[in-house]
Amino acid sequence: GFWVQIGAFSRLDGAEAMRRDVLAELAWLAPLLAVFKDSGLHRLQAGPYASREDARRSAEQLRAARDLKAVVVERR
Repeated sequence: GFWVQIGAFSRLDGAEAMRRDVLAELAWLAPLLAVFKDSGLHRLQAGPYASREDARRSAEQLRAARDLKAVVVERR
């Protein structure tokens, strides 16, 4: 599926702190947020989205709301 990556952190506590910060302002993301450990990083991502376009729209909302460098990724 398609996900929006919000950040990648070397430490889990960094990813969890970002998750709390995002949820404090964007509660609608709560059911979509997850932290994945991948290649030594803890990746904070929102999803899954049904299509790349849905994920792109969500990334745009995040960029507008929090000035985040959110990017669309595909997880298999």
